[in-house]
Amino acid sequence: MFLSRLTPLVLVTAMVAAACGASEVALEVGATTIDRAALTQLVEDSYGPGSVDTTMSTDGVVEVLDQMVRYEAVIDMLAEHGLEAGTEDLDAARDRLIVAGLDPEVPVLSTLMRWQAALDMVVAGGDAVKAAYEAGSGVVGHDLCTSHILVSGEGEASAILDRLGSGEDFADLAGELSQDPGSAVRGGELGCAPIGSFVPTYERAVLGALSEGDDLVGPVPSQFGFHVIRIDQPGVVDPAPFDTLGERLPGVILHMATLTRDISVDPRYGTWDNAVGRVVPPAGPASPDGVGGGS
Repeated sequence: MFLSRLTPLVLVTAMVAAACGASEVALEVGATTIDRAALTQLVEDSYGPGSVDTTMSTDGVVEVLDQMVRYEAVIDMLAEHGLEAGTEDLDAARDRLIVAGLDPEVPVLSTLMRWQAALDMVVAGGDAVKAAYEAGSGVVGHDLCTSHILVSGEGEASAILDRLGSGEDFADLAGELSQDPGSAVRGGELGCAPIGSFVPTYERAVLGALSEGDDLVGPVPSQFGFHVIRIDQPGVVDPAPFDTLGERLPGVILHMATLTRDISVDPRYGTWDNAVGRVVPPAGPASPDGVGGGS
């Protein structure tokens, strides 16, 4: 149920912002800095002109920030190894996006081209991509041996974490509450699988928990609901040789990029949870112009 062979080859819904200007910093990803003005523009590109006001939802801002972190991390990692998109790469990315259905007049096209070009370079492989993979391969050198409890809401997942923290048994809670019947009867156990077997958010959270030395992680969102994940039988394995990754390469690089970058978010927008691999919203409402959520 939770296996996926998703390979991000064409971006048609994600949006990016280039680092620019000298206004306050909203996000830092490795050596890349995104300012508040760029974030504001990106939110408006995502939700329409005038969407950045006192009614702008925290979830909307966090969704945009998650996208920015993920793909700017890939660009930053490739640049660290001397690989940056040239004019021909960007033109080819533009053509791919338009063929995939993107409006050529959409304001965010130029920044989407940067993301698409980076993914295209990853898919093409080459010495620089291989060097980037081998430099960070330790973070993906693990068996993915897990159990999980699946519920429909984030609040339900948080409540389960509280109950586990109070000493309740994971297997008992899985049998009682998990909406994945196949694993619930086994106390939530999913067994072991190689990288590239699980849906991306689930897999990234497992790798993040391993990198942080955690044995429990959540709530983890996916298209199926929210997961509370227990790390079972953690063990280091030899990372897969670069030449054997094939169609798994883009997904592995996306995981590796956020696991190997220093990431910092302006607290008015949220915090970066390196274990789960996402931006966690602040306690109150937030918007890119600083309305709500503190200052």
